[in-house]
Amino acid sequence: MPKPYFGKQPLPEYKPSPETLETIKAWEDAVQREEETRHAAQKALMDELKADTDLPFAAVAAHPRVPWTEATLRIVGKKYAVPPRQPNKAWANRGSRAKDEPSS
Repeated sequence: MPKPYFGKQPLPEYKPSPETLETIKAWEDAVQREEETRHAAQKALMDELKADTDLPFAAVAAHPRVPWTEATLRIVGKKYAVPPRQPNKAWANRGSRAKDEPSS
């Protein structure tokens, strides 16, 4: 049986304690620090990718200490103007060999 609905009920007024406000402020500060350090870490990775154009995004993403996926690093790379990587040369050569082989 559904609960009866008596319309919108007024909410009681709430005033957080000073301790609660301090805790919330500490959390907000931590979030701000996280954002700043995340951007700094991403910039450092992008600087390394800019310095070594042969280093693939996948290799950076595969490192156990890097918390971002290859796709995320590519998105961040666009923000920091990291040049695109060359396609896998082994895969690129596969296509050229297919042209040389006689068709069945």
